[in-house]
Order: sequence, then structure tokens, then C-alpha cells
Amino acid sequence: MPRCRRSPSSLLAGLLDELSADARDLVLELLQQIVTGESDEAEAALGHTDLGDRCREAARTGLWLVYRELGTRRRETAEAVLERVENDKPRLAAYPAGVRGK
Repeated sequence: MPRCRRSPSSLLAGLLDELSADARDLVLELLQQIVTGESDEAEAALGHTDLGDRCREAARTGLWLVYRELGTRRRETAEAVLERVENDKPRLAAYPAGVRGK
């Protein structure tokens, strides 16, 4: 069974490092693309219809890193990622209200 082809875990680990603001922008944008993706036709034909779900599950391991980005200029991208991967909807609704984006 194939794994998520582009690892959200690797991107999330990158957010632990000191990155330039532009690099952080790109990491979050790529993470957003990955967590909004679904299996393409070729994978679906092979019976691998859950790749999008697997990617979102992998991204959940670093939710706190995405929540941390809510206080930056990447707020909108972070919110878009969280909307796709956060299972605790009350936390998702409450947390951004207490954080001001920069």
C-alpha cells in the first residue's frame, strides 16, 4: 500500500528549524497543497483511494507547528491547513480568535 508521496512529516519537521519568512511561506503552501490532495486516477485504479486521507493523517502529527503559524503572516495558509486536518473542531474555532496575525 503506498504512503503519502510527499511527506507532510518532513515539511512539519522543517518548521522546527530557523527558516526565512519566505521559506516558511513555501513550506506552508506546499503542506496546504498536500493536505487538500486526493488520489489521482492511476492510484485510484490500483485501489489506493485513500492517499489524501493518509496525507492528512500524517500532517496531524505536527498540528501544533501549524497552530504556531497562526500568529504570523502565514495565518491564512495555516488556517486552510488546519481546516483540512484538525479533528478537534471546537479547538479550531477557539484558537485562531485568540491569536493576532502579523
